[in-house]
Amino acid sequence: MKFRLSKDLIFFVCTALVMGAVILIGMNWHTDFGINLTTDATYPRARVLEVLSDRTSVDEDGVRRGQQDLLVEILTGEHSGRVVQAQNILFIDAAVHAQPGQRLVLFFDYQEGDTVYFARVHTYERATTIYIVVILFFILLAAVGGKSGLRSAFGLVFTFVMILFLLIPAISHGAPPTLLTLVLALVIIAVSLIAIMGFEKKTYISMAGSAIGIALCCLFYFVLSSALRITGFNIPEMSHLVAVGFAANASISELLFCGILIASLGAVMDTAVSVASATAEIGQASKKGDFKDVFSRSMRLTKDCIGSSVNTLILAFTGAFFVTLVVFRLNNFDYHMVIHRTDIAIEVLRALSASAAIVLCAPATALISSRVYSKRT
Repeated sequence: MKFRLSKDLIFFVCTALVMGAVILIGMNWHTDFGINLTTDATYPRARVLEVLSDRTSVDEDGVRRGQQDLLVEILTGEHSGRVVQAQNILFIDAAVHAQPGQRLVLFFDYQEGDTVYFARVHTYERATTIYIVVILFFILLAAVGGKSGLRSAFGLVFTFVMILFLLIPAISHGAPPTLLTLVLALVIIAVSLIAIMGFEKKTYISMAGSAIGIALCCLFYFVLSSALRITGFNIPEMSHLVAVGFAANASISELLFCGILIASLGAVMDTAVSVASATAEIGQASKKGDFKDVFSRSMRLTKDCIGSSVNTLILAFTGAFFVTLVVFRLNNFDYHMVIHRTDIAIEVLRALSASAAIVLCAPATALISSRVYSKRT
């Protein structure tokens, strides 16, 4: 027990140090891509002191439109404490109706020192609310899950740190997206599963099953993308990548695959862990204890796990595409026009690549688990 506690402590301390180093590197790793139209423009937080004029009204669609003139105090940045006038233009996708005391984010551009400036309301200040909601979520996770909940939170934080501060900056600097995402996915699998379950036999089985699932996801992606003629240059965000000059990089075609792999990573790990843990219990409870008995019992449970996991994954992808489907229906688009669209093919590619990987990952994990937990092997 002391040895296990020592290993866990060393693991968490070392992983935390690695996360700290990655955050420092990622925050100071600036890219040469991008367009900086106004070098002096900033986005400081501000508090509304007074609404000088309000020329807004609600239209027939229930959307408030018009313009406000505000007196605001800048709260952050080099102009902190300064009181300025700001415009607030309300339209359909930026209807920020300001009230005295509200905290907003400004687009603030100054020229010729402080004599000439332009201030416009950008959006609501949401960062504080986001931080509070995330903290409350972790508190809820710890309250319900106890020690396991805290370990899960640690694995979740590690995953997002690696993606936000290592994977994305490295890709923006020209690192090969596919290779880097695959390596990072394996690292996330290992760290997350050890954080959740510790150094246990079923942890290593779950790692093996998850790695098999990732390999299968890659295989199905390349087969289906070739059959559907999806090159990776078909992604809707291509215009934004062209605007910042990143499209000149040939690795842009790999970004679609990276996104699908990251999206399916959680479902693959969840399936592998569920099957490995259940098989471990079956192996201990089985009277015969031989491989055939444990495997047959595990496969009966695995079939239910496959059904629920695949439904979860496909519904998640469908929900992300739901608004577009509503637009198609409202505009009475012809079926043959819709079914051949590139964005439909991309969604099918996303859903089926990950789902097919889960369908085969589960029995592979059951097979490994049954061999390990059989009493006569």
